[in-house]
Amino acid sequence: MGTTPEGEPIDDVLLPKWASSAEDFLLKMRAAFESDYVSAHLNEWIDLIFGFKQSGTPAVTYDNLYYHLTYQENVNFDRPMSRVEKAAL
Repeated sequence: MGTTPEGEPIDDVLLPKWASSAEDFLLKMRAAFESDYVSAHLNEWIDLIFGFKQSGTPAVTYDNLYYHLTYQENVNFDRPMSRVEKAAL
């Protein structure tokens, strides 16, 4: 069981069945992230997150769509709104 930076226990994390412990999970994820496969395909992830597959037709094609308020251009904090609405956004 791990702890937060404040020392509070973290005991409600569900690990996938293929991980026998938190340490095993971390070791397997590190190995995956450092693999030749990930290195060869990292550019595809970059295109999804930062590049041309981020919006428009490519985003639809690559199923890279998110809730509309996660896109900066859909949120205007300069318009009049209540405290509750601003906090919600």
